[in-house]
Amino acid sequence: MADELSELNFVQDLEEALRVEDAQRWKIEKVGALEIYAEISSAKASEEKFQARLLWRVYPGEPPSLKFRDPQSGRLDLPTAWPIVRGFRPATLDACVNWCIEGFALHPEWKNDPNKKWNPVGNAVLRILRILQGEMDEHFGGRFKQ
Repeated sequence: MADELSELNFVQDLEEALRVEDAQRWKIEKVGALEIYAEISSAKASEEKFQARLLWRVYPGEPPSLKFRDPQSGRLDLPTAWPIVRGFRPATLDACVNWCIEGFALHPEWKNDPNKKWNPVGNAVLRILRILQGEMDEHFGGRFKQ
């Protein structure tokens, strides 16, 4: 269960994120206290839609969990729901990036690395959505196929 301060901060930052110009490219659905589904596509293949699930335990003190949801089944355990993007590991359903909790689980040393550690300052929802969009636009290699 989310603490009240995390929830208040999250709601405020989500509202701000939905008002920026970038948000026109995303379809965002708040599904839990600290959880959203964000439909996103690459500029290289705008017809190819992906639904990122971002879930924070503490907002903005920790990075979110990043998973990709299959919109038809609602499942978070299908590698085929994942885009091929640098750092993403669809076969193991995680991402080796320093902006999600799974990356820090794979690389605990990042917590002490000034260039990799999580920065809780600012609007983390918007920052993560922009990073994700940038990665999709710059490094998209299609949908993962088993």
